Amino acid sequence: MIEINESLIRHLETLAALELTSDQRKSIQKDMHEILGYMELLNEVDVSRVEPMYTPIEDPVELRDDVVKESGCVELIKANFPRERSGQIVVPGIHA
Repeated sequence: MIEINESLIRHLETLAALELTSDQRKSIQKDMHEILGYMELLNEVDVSRVEPMYTPIEDPVELRDDVVKESGCVELIKANFPRERSGQIVVPGIHA
């Protein structure tokens, strides 16, 4: 099993752009250790006689025809936005 230590938690904290307290780091370390311990327990289950399942849905999904149709509510949607330019809605940008 992978070692869950403070170095790993700090690395994940950096990757996620988080600033955790010491107590939060300890809590996350404990939680991750428990989760991985459970995964190790699942590795011990004998599934040699179980047929693999690729989806939990047994019945095939019936797809509808791919047909372009007019929704009729474009103007109603555009009316809910404060700004419009050249027929397109204008939304604020996202900046990091």
